[in-house]
Order: sequence, then C-alpha cells, then structure tokens
Amino acid sequence: MSVVAGWYPDPSGASRERWWDGAQWTAYERDAPVALAPAAPSAPSYAAPAYAAPAYAAQPYAAAPSAAYAATGMPSKVQVDTNTVWIWLAIVATVLPFATLFLIDWNGYLDAMLRIESRGAVADMEQWQLRTLGVSLLSWAAMGAGIVFSWLDWRELRRRGVPAPFHWAWSFFSLLGGGAAVYMIGRAVVLRRRTVSGGWPPLWVWIAVTVVGYGVAIAWSVALVGQVFSRLAGAYA
Repeated sequence: MSVVAGWYPDPSGASRERWWDGAQWTAYERDAPVALAPAAPSAPSYAAPAYAAPAYAAQPYAAAPSAAYAATGMPSKVQVDTNTVWIWLAIVATVLPFATLFLIDWNGYLDAMLRIESRGAVADMEQWQLRTLGVSLLSWAAMGAGIVFSWLDWRELRRRGVPAPFHWAWSFFSLLGGGAAVYMIGRAVVLRRRTVSGGWPPLWVWIAVTVVGYGVAIAWSVALVGQVFSRLAGAYA
C-alpha cells in the first residue's frame, strides 16, 4: 500500500519537511513545525506517522558545459596549422611595391629636367612619364595580388576548421595606404584566440620585411636627393 501524499521529514536528514506526492519525493520543502508541549500530562504523546517511502533521489541534470566555454563564452581552441601558402604570398606581394622604386629611371628624369627648354627634353619627359605609369601599374597589381592572396588565405583557414577567421575584406585597406597591416594584425589576433598554434610567425615576418623595406626606401631617397643636388650644382656651376 502506498503512502498517502503529505509533508514528511526530509529523508536527506535535514531538519525540514519534504512533500511526498504519493509516488515520489518532490522538490517542495518547508521548515519542520515546532512540536507544542502537551496540554495535560495524561494526553498521549505525539507520534510521527509511519511511512515506508523510498529514499529521495536527486533529479538528473544535463552535463555541464566545458570549463573553457563557460569561462570565455567562446568555442574551445582548435588544433590546426595556420601557416598557409597564401599568407606567405601575401607578404611577398606587400614587398613588391618597395622594389618598384628601383624600376624608375630617375637619372633620365633628372636629364630631362635639366634640358627642359629643348624640344628633345620634352619628348624624353613624356617617355619617362609613360614608363613611370607602367611601374605604378605594377605596384597596384602587387596590391591587388595581396588582396587575392588574403582571400585565398581566409578561405583555406575556414576549410581547415578555424571558426570565423579574420575577414579578408580588411585587406582592401592596402588600397588606402594602410598596407597589409590591418589584415596581418587582425589575422594574428583572431587566430591567437581561436587556435592552439596561433598565427604569430607570418605577422613577425611581415613586420620584419616591412621595416627593412622602409629602411631601404628611406636610404635610397636620401641618396637620390643628394644626387639631385649634386647634378644641379654641376649644371649651374
């Protein structure tokens, strides 16, 4: 015979009462009532009702999420190789505009400027401008190649299982004079958060070649300015 529903002492041993619904223990509980002293010595003592209810069993819960997800709200880091061939080609593409400085015939420009009053000098200047335009187009082509390589790098990272890698569209900042800095830095930061290996080596290599490129360009510009003043001083001496 089953025990009728009602409040009974909590089987867990606490000084509280738990509701028995006639079939099982529920989550409802309350403080145990304080027993009152008997009104007369002859009154029978209070006896708790007898019951043979089953032991209280805690309700099962779903498994808790991983500690990493609970702490950061992000998926666990993935173990993949983040060094794609495309990111290295993108770094090479960022170096090519520095090389175009050496493709411009600056001596021809100086010669044409010093003979600017002659008819032949005007023709030489037009040819120099056309060659310079061609070199500029090569520089723009290198920046376009860097954008394409960034897209291929982003696509390859997704194929390898990197969740939401840094978007390749940020590489368009190279057309605004920002170079590849936005994509390279953003890529490294996102990969650091979402992969075990991270993405620092390409960033450090890009920083190194960029610093060297600017150093060479500055040294070359200083030498060119010195050459210009020397030629001018010789022409008007």
